[in-house]
Amino acid sequence: MSYKHQQGKRGTFLDNVILTTNQQNYQKMTSTSTSYLHDSDGRRFTGKTIFGVSILPLIVAILLAAVVGLAIGLLVGKFAICDDEDEDRDGVFLPGVPQGLVSDADPSVSKLIMDGIDSKRIEDYLIALTKKPHIAGRQNDFELVALLQKHFKDHGLHVQTTPYDILLSYPSETTPNSVRLLNATGAVVYDAKDDESDISKEKDVVPPFNAYSPNKLVEGQIVFAGYGRVEDYDTLRSLGINVTGHLVLVKYGKIFRGDKVDIAADNGAVGVIMYSDPADYTGMKSGDRRVYPDTWWLPPTGAQRGTVFTGAGDPLTPGYPANNLAFRFSEDEVEPPLPKIPSHPIGYGAAEKILRQLNGRLVPDDWVGGINVTYRLGPGFAQDGMKIQLNVTSRNQRAKAENVFGIIKGVVEPDRYVLIGNHRDAWIYGAIDPSSGTAVIMELARVMGDLVQSGRWKPRRSIMFCSWGAEEYGLIGSTEWVEQYVATLRERAVAYINVDIAVDGNDTLKTGATPLMYNIVYEASKKVPNPNPNEVKEGRKTVYDTWLHVTPDDKDKGNPVPVIATLGSGSDFAPILQRAGITALDMTYTFNKDLYKVSAYALYHTEYEIFDIVKKQFDKDFKFHAAMAQLSGEMARWLADSLILPFNITNYAKGLETLRNVLDKDYGPKLKANVAQYADGALEKVIQEFSADVKKFETRIHAVDRNNPFAIRAINDQILLLERAFLNPEGLPTRPLKKHMIFAENANDAYAGSSYPGLVDLLFEIDKEPARWEKVRQHFSAILHTIQSAGASLRETTSFMSETL
Repeated sequence: MSYKHQQGKRGTFLDNVILTTNQQNYQKMTSTSTSYLHDSDGRRFTGKTIFGVSILPLIVAILLAAVVGLAIGLLVGKFAICDDEDEDRDGVFLPGVPQGLVSDADPSVSKLIMDGIDSKRIEDYLIALTKKPHIAGRQNDFELVALLQKHFKDHGLHVQTTPYDILLSYPSETTPNSVRLLNATGAVVYDAKDDESDISKEKDVVPPFNAYSPNKLVEGQIVFAGYGRVEDYDTLRSLGINVTGHLVLVKYGKIFRGDKVDIAADNGAVGVIMYSDPADYTGMKSGDRRVYPDTWWLPPTGAQRGTVFTGAGDPLTPGYPANNLAFRFSEDEVEPPLPKIPSHPIGYGAAEKILRQLNGRLVPDDWVGGINVTYRLGPGFAQDGMKIQLNVTSRNQRAKAENVFGIIKGVVEPDRYVLIGNHRDAWIYGAIDPSSGTAVIMELARVMGDLVQSGRWKPRRSIMFCSWGAEEYGLIGSTEWVEQYVATLRERAVAYINVDIAVDGNDTLKTGATPLMYNIVYEASKKVPNPNPNEVKEGRKTVYDTWLHVTPDDKDKGNPVPVIATLGSGSDFAPILQRAGITALDMTYTFNKDLYKVSAYALYHTEYEIFDIVKKQFDKDFKFHAAMAQLSGEMARWLADSLILPFNITNYAKGLETLRNVLDKDYGPKLKANVAQYADGALEKVIQEFSADVKKFETRIHAVDRNNPFAIRAINDQILLLERAFLNPEGLPTRPLKKHMIFAENANDAYAGSSYPGLVDLLFEIDKEPARWEKVRQHFSAILHTIQSAGASLRETTSFMSETL
């Protein structure tokens, strides 16, 4: 056979094809007959024969022929039959291997993906996804599993589904949860259920409840506790008010609802009632008094459902997947523990009825909300003998949750996975959270899958579309998956793009990411046309332009860029980043928070979050959804196709320094007074050393032989594993399942990120427990080691060790 040299004559020619052919010819020549040979001692052994002739001389002859053939092949390949057009190429070449092995991304695919996105299809998907309530673990959610499986298969994707047996929580179908005002005789004078929404009359709509709240009835006096933060209870104590033995009424917002319950229990409260205050969930501050259905503001009957478990994953199987091999703790042994006191959400219409009856001193000025009442702290009511009754009848039960994956297999590096996804379950209809994101994922899977099926595109790396189950209960589906496959994911996953909520406004892009993803989203957003025609007329032609205009990062006056937030938790990127060390990004097209002073979109987790509100108030023609599909598609394509992974390593060094500055601003004086290494500038020094390692590594990237697939793979592996270098097997000091030393949520607010989270956990109210400083010093040393070790991972493969102490 002929061996045409395909790559070039100045490279090294590896003629594995000749060796393979000789081996095949040898196998054809040999027969299955056997003769017996003897050594000098007369011991017998078996050997192959060919037509009865001993095989040993033939083996020697074949090996000699192979060596001669190899030498001739090398000479011929080097000097005789190379293509002249490849003379200028350098590197290691493998004959018979596709050119794509050392080819960079085809930029024309970007336009094919963007042009293929169809906003009308996204709208149709959202209609289908929001026809029925689909809380996790129930039949309607399983029907969406089947819908996604079929959708992925119809467009050529390989489909896999991972089921888990988990602990979920549901309200009673016979005795609803209740919040009631009782008079001195115990008679009910008001029931909050009278002011609950029931717009759809649909039997599958679960009434308001907090998942995992203990089943319990409590009665007594109530104290208004602001947002239910630690500092709010400090304020109450300073005013002489003790909540021990009382219920508390708290506003939604500022921190995660589960933290509100845990903090209340720590302060001795026996129950928590939460409500969404109109000052935080309506347009009253801007003078807009309209509510749903006239606009996107929350009506008084809207009650926000949600979990109050502060852990992540199945509560009964922490650290391990909830499958048939799992060891399960009992509910009272779970760590972190399930909530200890009952809680329940109500609308601000019901809260008004309670606040009107509340007695006691006036609240601090900054606690006053938007209800037209005099806000008082309690405890006690204006009517003698009145008390409040909270009856939670919800129960925990085992149920199934499923993740669905649609996979496009890469043609060059199929063992490298670009992940893009969102969760599927919703408390009710979930038109915004999460179905806006699911509709975008479905459209992107259709476009990419059809391109691959038609032969117009073959991605270098594999792309996985992920639909997570039971996210609303505490990131369960994604966490269980990471726990089951963490060994594989740490070695193979490139990045994760999370589109939990695709659109909850139409003013600007909002993102949170690790530093490696900064340049990915910046450059991709510059390619996506601005979906707002009025902004285009003003000169803002791309998504990036408006993002920069609305939320500029003013830290660098000379080169402003849009703000990218630090990742905390609250969505499926958290376990993927914090347990597997996979660099991640979370993004939403959202409202302008400078114009709308609200903590979240107003209809969040309520029955009013339906298709019509998206169509009428957020995205009439689904152009913003389409822009999100284009943006996520461009990022996924770039990550999947680039010869060298396109992460900007320098951004990580800058990110560490930014976080150091935040830490110094918040805690610098205390740290300098109590941690000698901090006072000596050790953190600044190791970040500078890390920056030096990054600079050298970037130089090596630019100098690498791009025709040498082994050199490219080695460089990519170092890039890929950098995020993993910041994992600590022991986890954070107070949260061992959180492994990332740089990125995790604040321990006192699961939604918010923090700088060097393990330190911030330990420093929180440390004046009350000064003995904790020893743990601070220990963890600070671990941070220094981790950053130093991460820098070493970027060095030359055999020169990674330091000879200094």
